[in-house]
Amino acid sequence: MSTPHDPITTARVCNKPTPTHPSRKVTAFYFFILTITFLCGRHLLLRPSSVYNSNNNIDTSKSTLSIKEITTVIESNDNDTKITIPPLKDLLDKNGKVINDISWMLDFAIIAFPKSGTSFLKNYLNETEESFVYHREFCIKKPSDVTRFVEIYHEVHLRFLQRQQEQQQQGQGQFNGNQRIKFGLKCPGVLYRAYDLKFYKKYFPNTKFIVGLRHPVLWFESFYNYQVGRNVTLPQSTSNLIGKCVHHQKVCTDRARFHAALARLRKTPMVERDEVDLLFGTRYESNYHDDNHKNISLQSQHEQQRALLSSSREHNQENDEVPNHLLLYEVRQLHQNDTSKELSNTLRNYLDIQHDLPPIQSYKNVKPRAIDICDDAHANVRRVLVNHGIDAAVWIKEYLMKSPTLEVASPESFVRFLDSWSVDPCAKPS
Repeated sequence: MSTPHDPITTARVCNKPTPTHPSRKVTAFYFFILTITFLCGRHLLLRPSSVYNSNNNIDTSKSTLSIKEITTVIESNDNDTKITIPPLKDLLDKNGKVINDISWMLDFAIIAFPKSGTSFLKNYLNETEESFVYHREFCIKKPSDVTRFVEIYHEVHLRFLQRQQEQQQQGQGQFNGNQRIKFGLKCPGVLYRAYDLKFYKKYFPNTKFIVGLRHPVLWFESFYNYQVGRNVTLPQSTSNLIGKCVHHQKVCTDRARFHAALARLRKTPMVERDEVDLLFGTRYESNYHDDNHKNISLQSQHEQQRALLSSSREHNQENDEVPNHLLLYEVRQLHQNDTSKELSNTLRNYLDIQHDLPPIQSYKNVKPRAIDICDDAHANVRRVLVNHGIDAAVWIKEYLMKSPTLEVASPESFVRFLDSWSVDPCAKPS
């Protein structure tokens, strides 16, 4: 049962009878019920308080409008505004294939790197009545994810519009006739996967991206400890995590090369040798291979560089930039009063939210740590991560920030935090 502080409500209720005598038939029945529960569970929706009744639940039985009756007309005192939500059958065919424009369904996506404030932003933007973020991570990696997104978010759009109409009729709520809620999702790590971006480019070119960044050394420590806390087995020696991720591990120093991941958006020319050298870490990468592998590694790297330069010239001719606008923030901007206020205002303007967002409350997660990154045992991995941070900060400042589709929260503090990436946070003051 929901409490006044519990924003999760159940859109569909799955009833489970409890058998008293276990048997094979009962076991099969349990399996059937669990399957139904799982399928229904994907319709558990988190909603801001604006869609609750006095008991914090949606009461559709007393509604003056059923979902089928929503004609998408909202009247205001100034003029009549129509918000059109087409039937689901006009968006998906019987096989779940998209057959119409669905770009209007997703206004923004929090795709920051893991452990860079994604959960905080999701919860923060759900505090306002003007935005909605699905309560679980919602990643779009394959066609079936697009289908699932349309099915779930179509229902969400309808329910919010229904609530808006009821508030309009009762003279309640903050909304007027020409407003609509901003719908978003959270999926950290999108920039590590090229195929995610292809779906955004194809179906959601107008969706605004929000990406958080973090000092690579502190990011590595947080992500390592997070993975161990989830019972993921990682090498005790972090030196074994230098370079690319192997054996399906998600923690490695290459994942702290945030600039290389951001480059997938194709928002910079990538035709200058200096820029390509930054993206490949040419300045220092050869130092991290032993003599037996150095020549092979450098040869492979040079081939990749030549391929990137060639493809970049082609992409500039074909204009294959990912069109989505991008907002960057550094996670420490969440924790200082002056910068958090600017970040709040930037988010409001970026998402076109009309009312002020609530103040950002600084937070600190106190959890057991598997490693302390400042221990001497991790000196090698810190050295690599600081080098990644130097190149990432230079590339972001000299190349990415020139993109007309990029915004940063509080540019002065953002650049100040980027500059600190060149310093090992564990270094003792001299």
